[in-house]
Amino acid sequence: MYKVLIIDDESIIRKGIKNIINWRHLECEVCADACDGVEGLELIKLHRPDIIITDIRMPGLDGISMIKQVKILVPNAKIIILTGFRDFDYVHEAIKCGAFDFLLKPTKIEELTNVLTKAVKEFNEQKLKHLEVDKFKRLYEQSIPVLREKLLYDVIYGIITNEDEIKEKMELFNINISNFVLVLMENDFDEKTTSSQYDKQLCQIGIVNSFEEVFAEKYEVTSIMLNTSRVAFIIQKFDKSTIDISEVSEKCGDLQEVINNGFGFTVTIAVSSNGTSALELTDKLKECMGSLEYKTYIGNNSIIQYSDLNSFFRYDDYSALENYQKQLLENIKSGNSELVKVTTQNISKYVNSNNINISYLKNFYYSTLSSINNIRISVLAIDADKKHEEGRDIASLLKLIDKCDSVDELNSLLEEVSMRIASRVNSFNNKSLKLILRKAIDYIHEHYNEQVTLNEVAENIYVSTFYISRMFKKELGISFVDYLNDVRIEKAKELLKDVKYKTYEVAELVGIPDPHYFSKIFKKYSGMTPSEYKETLFIS
Repeated sequence: MYKVLIIDDESIIRKGIKNIINWRHLECEVCADACDGVEGLELIKLHRPDIIITDIRMPGLDGISMIKQVKILVPNAKIIILTGFRDFDYVHEAIKCGAFDFLLKPTKIEELTNVLTKAVKEFNEQKLKHLEVDKFKRLYEQSIPVLREKLLYDVIYGIITNEDEIKEKMELFNINISNFVLVLMENDFDEKTTSSQYDKQLCQIGIVNSFEEVFAEKYEVTSIMLNTSRVAFIIQKFDKSTIDISEVSEKCGDLQEVINNGFGFTVTIAVSSNGTSALELTDKLKECMGSLEYKTYIGNNSIIQYSDLNSFFRYDDYSALENYQKQLLENIKSGNSELVKVTTQNISKYVNSNNINISYLKNFYYSTLSSINNIRISVLAIDADKKHEEGRDIASLLKLIDKCDSVDELNSLLEEVSMRIASRVNSFNNKSLKLILRKAIDYIHEHYNEQVTLNEVAENIYVSTFYISRMFKKELGISFVDYLNDVRIEKAKELLKDVKYKTYEVAELVGIPDPHYFSKIFKKYSGMTPSEYKETLFIS
């Protein structure tokens, strides 16, 4: 039940409101009543009512002053003003201060009941909203562990690569990854002899629990289930200081013993080099997965540190750089100079922050600039204005690469060539766009006196209706229909100057056979009817 407080200096009004209204039916109860604002304020502090019915002018403390204090004490209370004064400026001030509604004395029961019903309805709706919000909040809080693991899974596998997005989501789920080591654990059991997915899942849960138990004393552990045979663990010191990898490997040895004794199978463990932020998780996973490939030589139930593999052949994975190359070429092909600049900056950042084999690096710039040069040649081949234009051939570009003394010079060359070719593609695309639009406009001027449709124009210039429609809007700022009607009306104006033509004949000659519709369109585009336009011709 919602608590109601009545404040009025006339006792007969207070009694009337208390006794006449069917409070139970309205889900309300009168908790108290007061004869003036001072007493009312004390009762508000005591009862914290949901609804306050008050006169606006009372001795001691007027309604406006009281409303201001009430909104501080019980900000969600609904204040209904009763007033015998038809002073709407005063009432307006009360509404501005937070009053819910007002009624003029003498007040009809129906009017007061309606306002109370509206107040109760709002309370009920707010309750439902709060319940829904609380429900979703509980569901969200219950889902946080799953969402956290899903985020880390997406980051570690490179599904999410945008740095800002990663940082934003890490903050949302309160994940702080700074100095860390990634540990990847793989079950050694034979896939063929393991009975079911259920058993495999139980093994994974056992591994996670055992890992957390062994490492819990000194490390903060975050697990990520990768599949039914592999689990990754991000381990960090509680003070976020640098981790001693040999110490981690020692604890991994203790863990192998616990798992073997407790579950009856062995695990092979890979330990990455030190990482410094969540953005390195993908690289650290690659280190661990690459390390596990050497299980063939080292054997099951082993601990393989990435740093110990220097004596083995190791393939340097630069797939991220290759992905940047693909992005750059796609952005150049679309003529998007802004994205080209961003991608070349990403390449520069990646190259500068990774110790890349110099031979691979030179080859990367050779192949990238060669592909960009192929795009340039393709543009020249179809651009009639540029066919005879001279430009750098691939041999001259390769010579420029050889002359570069630093990575920064290589990046500058890549950016300069990329931006230039993207600009050329953009110029060609804009010229092609205008050519297509010119063809559309020519078609309209040739066929305006027929039943021309957007679909017909699109078919004749071999583009989609959506494409041609967007071109009219983008280049001319008007729709296809508006342009067609503009042409028709201008042609109609010329014909109307000749007295031998009737209005309905002009309508037919410009492709609008309905005279009434023609008059309507003519007025819309010229501001006058055909008859009025004719009159202006004779007057002048």
